[in-house]
Amino acid sequence: MRLSRPLAALGAVALLGTGALSGCGLSDIQAAPGVAAEVHGTQISVEEVDQLSVTTCEVLRSNPELLGQGYTGSTVRDTVLAQLAQREIADAIAAENDIDGAPIYAGAAQQARLGLGQADSEQLEEVLPVFASSSYLRAVVAEVVDPSLPDDAGEATSTAAYQTYLAAWEAANPVTTNPLFTEVDFSGPQERRNELSVAVSDEAVELLTLDPAAVRLEERLPASQRCT
Repeated sequence: MRLSRPLAALGAVALLGTGALSGCGLSDIQAAPGVAAEVHGTQISVEEVDQLSVTTCEVLRSNPELLGQGYTGSTVRDTVLAQLAQREIADAIAAENDIDGAPIYAGAAQQARLGLGQADSEQLEEVLPVFASSSYLRAVVAEVVDPSLPDDAGEATSTAAYQTYLAAWEAANPVTTNPLFTEVDFSGPQERRNELSVAVSDEAVELLTLDPAAVRLEERLPASQRCT
């Protein structure tokens, strides 16, 4: 999983959605109630991911530029989980290095507010971790890694160093991900999965065989499985 700007992960489809959730096209059908991921001893529940995914979709809908042509429901859910995991990782790294993460996260959250000013304020506050956590994690890692980099290190050099640090951190602190979601993994680029852990529509299964660059998956999926 690449360390990127907020919601950059929404551009990559990883796992097709399941079932129907009224109002936002995101699933309320779970393989089993429980944990979506465990990060450094902290559990992120499937219920929390599902609830935040619904609100995230509504916030995206309030911003046509971010919504674009829409997303599959599972892409939103995977991204929500990834962002929540990144916040936990950032908190852990900050604590390990005696960094006060609170003001760093507050700055990232404020940037998210400014970029999503047209969204309903109550909804926006609820989903701020989804839109702020990547920036928060990057800033925390920069606090740790930048002192070891040359003064003239460019963006590419810094990003590679951050990625290397995160891969090493995760190797020492494995993140456990429910197979219902795309794995949270900083050790390399994400690969699209070709299997499903729960029952989905026949069309969703068919779409797994298609080249995502050649078809707009969010247009082909049933309304219950997309955020448009």
